[in-house]
Amino acid sequence: MFFGDMEAQQWIPVRDWHPSGIPAAIRAVLGATGSLTRFIERHYGLTLTVHLFDQFLDTPSPEEARLLDCAGQSPVLRRQVALRNGARTMFDAESVLPLEGVSSELMARLEQGRLPLGNLLIDRGASLARSDLSIARFATRDGTRRWARRSIIKSGSGTRALVVECFYDLFWRRIGCPPCAPEEEGSGSSSGR
Repeated sequence: MFFGDMEAQQWIPVRDWHPSGIPAAIRAVLGATGSLTRFIERHYGLTLTVHLFDQFLDTPSPEEARLLDCAGQSPVLRRQVALRNGARTMFDAESVLPLEGVSSELMARLEQGRLPLGNLLIDRGASLARSDLSIARFATRDGTRRWARRSIIKSGSGTRALVVECFYDLFWRRIGCPPCAPEEEGSGSSSGR
């Protein structure tokens, strides 16, 4: 992942994530099951644009292949973007799409780098389902802690993608919700621990 080693994180399935002391807005964003950008625009009035960092052919890591249910050497398209409000990055996202499910039309739209993946799939008339939604809170290289979520999205046309979104503190402030204080970070663990 272009923003850190996401496989080394402790991902908690959203069904097991029982936070206490976490603001409702953080829980709502991290648990959104449809198009995240459309959810943010609809609920918080925040318009997001895509800034494409990189997009390239790759092979999935063992964890990515497991989550995507594809062979470890199958070619994938790796897309790394920043979602911005004005000139400020709100969150980074990385998508991993097995090439076998990517049509030439979708590939052309992805190469333009203008729209979030979920919007591209929905705009093609496809239904969008999100599964394996998991949450993590991790320390970045600069010592800050960020919320992240990971999920598999699937369209009715057979396209599937592993998507990881990593949120900056500025995003939470823009939607009127300060990020959690350090003493609250342990509250993201499941109730069974």
